[in-house]
Amino acid sequence: MNINFQDFVNNYRVEEFVKRLKNDQNKQFTLLAIATDVGFNSKSSFNAIFKKTKGLTPTQFKNNLSKNA
Repeated sequence: MNINFQDFVNNYRVEEFVKRLKNDQNKQFTLLAIATDVGFNSKSSFNAIFKKTKGLTPTQFKNNLSKNA
């Protein structure tokens, strides 16, 4: 797979975050609340990993979801 274990785990965390973000039952939660629930320990590490994985900040990603809905 050519990635280290930490990147492998973080990719799963980001995908779970996206899944939960798209779920209407989670609308009342902040981005940080969802991020910590899927296993990220800090806002800065979550933001950096999310941007590395998706190419957008979490807020930009959420705004794009709203536009496409």
